[in-house]
Amino acid sequence: MKIKYFLPMLLTASFLFSCADQKKEENPITEVSTEFNYEVEQFADVKILRYQIPGFESLTLNQKKLVYYLSQAGMEGRDIIYDQNYRHNLTIKRALENIYQNYAGDKTTDDWKNFEIYLKRIWFSNGIHHHYSNDKFKPEFSKVYFDTLLKETKTMLTGEAYEVIFNDKDAKKVNLDETKGLLLGSATNYYGPDVTEKEAEKFYALKINKNDKMPVEFGLNSKLVKNADGSLEEKVWKVGGMYSASLEKMVGWLEKAVEVAENTKQEEALKLMIDY
Repeated sequence: MKIKYFLPMLLTASFLFSCADQKKEENPITEVSTEFNYEVEQFADVKILRYQIPGFESLTLNQKKLVYYLSQAGMEGRDIIYDQNYRHNLTIKRALENIYQNYAGDKTTDDWKNFEIYLKRIWFSNGIHHHYSNDKFKPEFSKVYFDTLLKETKTMLTGEAYEVIFNDKDAKKVNLDETKGLLLGSATNYYGPDVTEKEAEKFYALKINKNDKMPVEFGLNSKLVKNADGSLEEKVWKVGGMYSASLEKMVGWLEKAVEVAENTKQEEALKLMIDY
């Protein structure tokens, strides 16, 4: 399985702690409030928590800008994660969000509450599969009720993207049962749905130079798909390639972050990420 796309948001914490350490003597961290409510919401097997960030207010304006720019860069890649997790995730997510925003019927029924929980689970897990077990979520509302929601909100959701909500297809985001095929049995979107493990291994084996002492890592930021003639093609995630629009916005935020970097090392790291 391929490694998930690395988003700049993951760097926010490290930059923030670096900033906080440098300002520790000048701006002592305030005590954590004992009356703070950490629990936001709980549904299914998920509990949403929030945290205090002692010392955040004492950061300089440029430090706060750095955190904000990196967070925005990460947000620009949110839909990429949905798409990488499963090829129908974005179609399903957008349809359900349209229902959620436009449904004017009774929202006190168990069916509606179950619909809300299903959508919240998708938001939390970035797709229709559980973030730990990799199992596909099973909606606790009926097809009949769902069809009513679609009709009353004039939402379009048809074909495989509609059927997969209720059937047993693509039941595992990541399948480790070799009898089902590690690729064919997995719902992740790093490979086309008809690409087998043997085909992928053969494709990349032909690219590897065994005499290269510093080999390039193939297949990291790409999707391997099968063309109509049976040939395999690697589609790369980059500006000018897959997800170009989102990546261009991400680069824009990273360029802003460069302008408020605190030191040369931070600036160089951000520029390397932009080039990458």
